[in-house]
Amino acid sequence: MTTVPELVGPRDPVAAQTWREQRRADRRRDPQLPVAAALVTDGSERLTASLLREAGMDVVGLLAPEPLESLAWAADVGAPRAYGDLAALLSDDIEAVCIELAPPASDLIAQRAAEAGLHVLLVRAVTSDPEALRAVADVAEDADLAHVVAFDDRAWPAAWHVQASVPALGRLTQMTVVGAPSGPLGRAEILDLTVRWCGEVLAVCADPAGMPAPLLTSTAPVTLALLTASGATVLVHEQMGARLTDATFTLCGEEGRIVVEGRRVRRSDHEGVRTVWMPPPVSERPGLVEATYDLVRAVELDDPAMVRGATVHDLLTVTRLQDAARRSREAGGWVEL
Repeated sequence: MTTVPELVGPRDPVAAQTWREQRRADRRRDPQLPVAAALVTDGSERLTASLLREAGMDVVGLLAPEPLESLAWAADVGAPRAYGDLAALLSDDIEAVCIELAPPASDLIAQRAAEAGLHVLLVRAVTSDPEALRAVADVAEDADLAHVVAFDDRAWPAAWHVQASVPALGRLTQMTVVGAPSGPLGRAEILDLTVRWCGEVLAVCADPAGMPAPLLTSTAPVTLALLTASGATVLVHEQMGARLTDATFTLCGEEGRIVVEGRRVRRSDHEGVRTVWMPPPVSERPGLVEATYDLVRAVELDDPAMVRGATVHDLLTVTRLQDAARRSREAGGWVEL
């Protein structure tokens, strides 16, 4: 039986703030209280609410671009409340907001949500207004709020395994990626992995004429190159329709090498060659599931430091590298950071 949601209008924001403060106090006595959250969506993904619930979040409200869409989609996902506008959402009895919109709307809503005292989860690792996201991080940290961004690489077991194994390779000299996902979101994943595995990036090149090597294989031209503070060079071949977990990653260090191909991780060093098989993904959208776990854990323990995955700071780092790649492509050569 489908429940008809209530269309909620704006109310006194002070009452909502009082409710949040009381909820925080109640959670100290009962950490298992569900995290009441609202979903802001454009309707492009219809399974988001169910994934959020499976990860421990209680989706009690939904905001769509139009009030009638809010009502219809709230009924579709089983949310008891629908919002006519953003003011109604911000003044409701909720603790967190999951934002599934594309920028610039996602940037504005994230900033308004943090200012209203809400924990923020961004489904898409992209922004058009870095200053708005910096404001989100500043406000959230001043108010002890969690700010989480869904990156699929943060939910990839192979990525964590490699991150823990990289120090044993000694000083890194090079990383290559064949078959990386293209587009802004795909490149964001690769850039986030690069920073996690190789450290700070000093310069970026997306100019074919300026690449240190034009090809990785005969059919894999280099589309992105990076120079890290450790001195390692990163060469990336991007491919339309590719997936992060299907790409081939090779990390070379002075003491050994690691090759990642999907679930298989091979490491070679002076002790020989070893192969480790990683577990399969738990969901078609593992990044969103892991980010939701992160936010729920941080809220339940009242400690934003419990976030293990990506935050707005990580998205800002990736955005800076994306911008450098754009400038390199347009003006040519390497762009220093």
